[in-house]
Amino acid sequence: MKQMFSNGRYANVAATIALVVALGGTSYAAINLPANSVGSAQLKRHAVTGSKLHANAVTSATVQNGSLRAKDFKTGQLPAGPAGPVGPAGATNLVSRRVPSLPVAAGAVGAVKMACLPGERAITAGLQSDADVINIFSVTESFPITTGDVPTGWYVEVKNTASASNQFLAFLVCAKP
Repeated sequence: MKQMFSNGRYANVAATIALVVALGGTSYAAINLPANSVGSAQLKRHAVTGSKLHANAVTSATVQNGSLRAKDFKTGQLPAGPAGPVGPAGATNLVSRRVPSLPVAAGAVGAVKMACLPGERAITAGLQSDADVINIFSVTESFPITTGDVPTGWYVEVKNTASASNQFLAFLVCAKP
């Protein structure tokens, strides 16, 4: 130490003073900060990790209600919720119904209404061109037809974009409970 200051260089003296001030400042903060004066605003992101917490530092009383998600728990830690409403059995059979359209003139719009059998539910619908040309029809409307809130059929409306009259084949998928 005597050799370091024997030349009395300014850099050595300044570095030592800076080190003393830096170390003294942190110990001052650790000793003299008032209780509860450091909060989330003063902490850097991810500064506090599980390994830095004391055992039982976080309890159910200190966790804010609604702040945890299902992924925060291990498998089997969450109790099962109440059973849902009892309704009709799920679909056991899917059936495809096909309905051909009437000829649709070039540039004109054609439509088909399709229905499931009583007790069936409409799931989805689509169409296939009757010609060898791909994409001659563009769908302008497609929606389920309902009886009350139950989808029992489907409406498909298309425009013939070809230069000749064409037909299409509409498909309806129905589910049998």
